Amino acid sequence: MGKQKLGFFSLYATEVTDSYVGSLLVTDEFGIPLEFKCTHAVKPTAIQRSLYGDKLQPYVAITLCGIPLINSIGNKPDMLFVNIPYILGIRPNIEISTLLIRRAGESINLQSDEDDSEKHKIESGLYQAVILQTHPSYKEEAMRLNGEINLLFNNFDLIEPFERMKKSVEILGKSDSKFK
Repeated sequence: MGKQKLGFFSLYATEVTDSYVGSLLVTDEFGIPLEFKCTHAVKPTAIQRSLYGDKLQPYVAITLCGIPLINSIGNKPDMLFVNIPYILGIRPNIEISTLLIRRAGESINLQSDEDDSEKHKIESGLYQAVILQTHPSYKEEAMRLNGEINLLFNNFDLIEPFERMKKSVEILGKSDSKFK
């Protein structure tokens, strides 16, 4: 395994303004940041909320935030981790292997557990085990990447970058109104 670039993408709801901020962190194989980008707050109108219904958050995450962020970064990741099930829908739109990651034992939206995507448990002696899940159309990715992810999971906790991104988005929201 050569030098790996790992992407971590998520969507965060702002606390005050009913809007969303997309955030993308690219790290090396040890979790050291190489690049961080996030969107300005995306604030859907009441009409948009009504018209999009339960498709609003996936649309904001994938179309308005995720694809533009991925297209704008200089450090293209070798694989992308997401922490919200509907964000797996980004995979058909990008050329990067994408995996939903969550801690083993965490509850997750039942809808995503009933689909036919591939799930794998990864354990490390250092961190709480994680479950990886692929997009249903890319089931082979989890098996193909299993060995690499096992090695990476011994380098650092693969869930922790999402906590860093959330904290960074919160800091931006407090210091700049474009992120509220």
